[in-house]
Amino acid sequence: MSSSVPPLPKVELFVDHLERLLVLPPGRRGPAPLVLLEQEGPGREAEELADGLCARFRVGGRARVPYAQVAGAPSGPRRERIGDLFQKLAEELERNRPGGFGRLRLPQFELMCTIIETDLTQRQPAVQARELRDRCYAERRKDSNVLKALEVISGGDRVPTGVPALLWYWLRQPLFNVLPRWLYGRLQERRMTRRGSWYRQWAGLQKGTGFFRDARGLAGTAPPAGTVQVQLLSGSGSPSPAGASPGGGRDCGEDGGDDDGGAAELRDRTVDVLLRALLTDLEAAFRRPRLSPWGRRRGSRFALVLPQIGAYPEWTPRLLRQFPPAVEQTGCTGAVLVAAVPSGGDGAEGFVDAAGTLKSWAGATGRGLGRVLRVRVAPHAPDPAAARWLNRYPEVQPGRTHSDAAPRVEALVGGVAVLAILSGTAVYAVDWALTRNSDACLGGASAGTRKSGDAPPDWPDRSPEKLYQEVRGTIERQNKEADRAAGRPGAVVRTVVYLGVPVTAGSWQEAMYSGAVPELRGIALSQAELNRAAAKDEGNKVYLRVRFEDAGPGFEDAPDVARRITREIAREGAGGNGGAEEIMGVVGLGQSRHATLETRDELGDNGLPMIGTVATAEEMLRHRMYRQVAPDNGREARIAAGFAGRGNVVETEPGVCAPAERAVVIADPDDVYSANLSTRFTEEFQDSETIWYSTSERRSRHSAQGRDDVEWVQNLSEMAASVCAALKEERRTVVYWAARANEFGAFLNEFGSGTGCNGRVSVLGGNDLTNAVVDVERPSERHPGVRLYYAAHALPASYPPNVRGEVFRNDYAAAYGNSDPWREDGRAPLAWDALQVLGAAVNAARQNAGDAEFGRGTVQAALKAGVGGTAGLRGASGSLAYGESGEVPRDKRLLILHHTDSGSKVVLECGVLDNGVEKTEWGPDGAYDCPRDAD
Repeated sequence: MSSSVPPLPKVELFVDHLERLLVLPPGRRGPAPLVLLEQEGPGREAEELADGLCARFRVGGRARVPYAQVAGAPSGPRRERIGDLFQKLAEELERNRPGGFGRLRLPQFELMCTIIETDLTQRQPAVQARELRDRCYAERRKDSNVLKALEVISGGDRVPTGVPALLWYWLRQPLFNVLPRWLYGRLQERRMTRRGSWYRQWAGLQKGTGFFRDARGLAGTAPPAGTVQVQLLSGSGSPSPAGASPGGGRDCGEDGGDDDGGAAELRDRTVDVLLRALLTDLEAAFRRPRLSPWGRRRGSRFALVLPQIGAYPEWTPRLLRQFPPAVEQTGCTGAVLVAAVPSGGDGAEGFVDAAGTLKSWAGATGRGLGRVLRVRVAPHAPDPAAARWLNRYPEVQPGRTHSDAAPRVEALVGGVAVLAILSGTAVYAVDWALTRNSDACLGGASAGTRKSGDAPPDWPDRSPEKLYQEVRGTIERQNKEADRAAGRPGAVVRTVVYLGVPVTAGSWQEAMYSGAVPELRGIALSQAELNRAAAKDEGNKVYLRVRFEDAGPGFEDAPDVARRITREIAREGAGGNGGAEEIMGVVGLGQSRHATLETRDELGDNGLPMIGTVATAEEMLRHRMYRQVAPDNGREARIAAGFAGRGNVVETEPGVCAPAERAVVIADPDDVYSANLSTRFTEEFQDSETIWYSTSERRSRHSAQGRDDVEWVQNLSEMAASVCAALKEERRTVVYWAARANEFGAFLNEFGSGTGCNGRVSVLGGNDLTNAVVDVERPSERHPGVRLYYAAHALPASYPPNVRGEVFRNDYAAAYGNSDPWREDGRAPLAWDALQVLGAAVNAARQNAGDAEFGRGTVQAALKAGVGGTAGLRGASGSLAYGESGEVPRDKRLLILHHTDSGSKVVLECGVLDNGVEKTEWGPDGAYDCPRDAD
């Protein structure tokens, strides 16, 4: 055999276009072609050309494209029924694989080989099908380490002696032997008989016909015991194959060697099934390239080359005849069959025309009819141009070449990565499942020992009224300092109005509930901070005076105060300051009430910017001049509903908790704050009912008639009884306290002593139930059966705040001590933040105005643009990022605390803590996502 392509005239065009067709990548290929090299005359040029092509496919002892050079006898044991041609073809495909190609698997081809070589010993069709399946499984097991291991574990097919060994054997057999064998059979049945499979089309299978039952016709039958017989064709009567007759190609040689009709039919059927199975496997080698490191490196078709004319006379003509219909039936695009054959007469093309045909085939893609190209190869003197081209391009050019190590390394790295991902996912899933299925109570037990660092509140020896007056005195001194600064060149002083409730009585209980003292302290500390900053930069910043305005109890006097202020600013232009506006805005408005809404409208309609402190009802936001620093009730309700419905907050037995299935909401429909918060909570929590209770002496205009989700009660005894009844009906019920804090302690007393629930209840309180109120009530000490959670705006003293919160906490401790009863109350930092926002807007208004005067309009413009830009201001209660035209800080931080004997503990923190620092998860190990404000 020659080892190079003979330099015949124009042979280089044919070789070039044939190799271009061969190296087309998957997805750009047409049907697998058959190229017949027809030898004219007595020469061996066709054989030399075929051998030369194979020589070009291999360089340096390694194949550059996958190919099979089918010549000579197979190296392994002879398999008579398979034939030397197919046996040699499989060996050559395994041997000639390019670098990085990986192992070539031919599962359907090996399956059909096993079936053809099997001699069935049984006679009944159903038993024969099972026998055939078992024989195929046994052959497959020889090449599978997994199946070998299962066989060892199962004990094999030899039944041991002895009762214990026998019992152990039959315990293992079903799982490790019978089940894998059955699964193997089901897999082959589905693969070979599914819609569109080649075997179903070839055999004309009817619906419901099993593969192994039908394939009996391809197997042999063992002779009965005591006879000597070789049965070439089973008589089981398989349906006549659809593709057995000559179809797509011509008879390219003599069948020779068929000494009787039975042997000829057997070889026809053998070629039919083996060729189709082989083409299916070769096409499958290019599937799923993205998932396999080896698959991504398989870029060239398989070249199947039969270089010897007249070799394998019993098989080659049948193979060439059946190749086109087999390609059409299997849809194979991944192979090229080249065969040297004797001349077939007229119709063969020269090298130039053949090159054109191959070029046209390169542009067609997808499945279709098998294609046959007959190429005329005649003796001729060596052509110099062809010799030069063959010398210049001595081997096929497949593009990239790969090493065997590359896909192995990639597979190893990918496997490690997948293993790491799966391990992490498994750990997370187990942790998630344990967290979701945990019955540990959020925040631990309600009873505990107070830590040494958490000193109890130190009640001052002075009355609340005295403390309130002391704070007013501090602010008045700071106002005088601002007035003195006004005399310096470049210094600018303006006034802000603080509108809040006073402390006029000596009752500590009233003072704790009203929050007047901590709110005013926050204003005083914020004024001092702003004026210190103005003293350092008098050319750009503004000193602030704080003017007190008494809103009266429950803000009942606030509308009159607002009207007085608006009359004053109407006359402002005629007075001093050269006509400049003096009052820049209002802070406070710390309670969501009807009188507060009226006040807001009066001030806003007359152009006064307002910054609210602790008012959270969404109705407060319905004016363009109003903004606030606390999160609104909508955000609080979303967080509270998710907390109650997901967290383990309801104690079902001592030390065991579960999420709430039902909620009883306590609300006052005549109170703006309570009505809004309760409505939003019931919208978020699926199964809830509301108990209305009003402390107003006026007759309520709200009616529960016709509503099955609302109940009116006249007193706390009825409320406690209704709550207890709900708890008995559904044990996993939480009480959501959306009412004011004034009646909370009285309700707990009534519930503990006047109901049959033994004082055991889980309560989730709204933001009116502040830290200071909880410290006064001490529910965990006075009512051991109560499990109390409540919303808050400030961290307990034992938890580190953000940067600005640390500054505020230090200033507060320096001014009022570490054991002050309001040291953890959220109203102080919110008031501090409110004045900081208004002060920042005033400073921005001055800087934007330049040398011109500035007033409330420019302050409002600065507020509308968003003080602090997109990042916002860094407040003591969290980040204050309003954005453009925002009325409430986006994703404002909110806490839910659990009260215990040892103090309050944070069990939920959601929102922006500081610039770039946001709490987005809560619960054990961050099991749950925090709600976020909509865009």
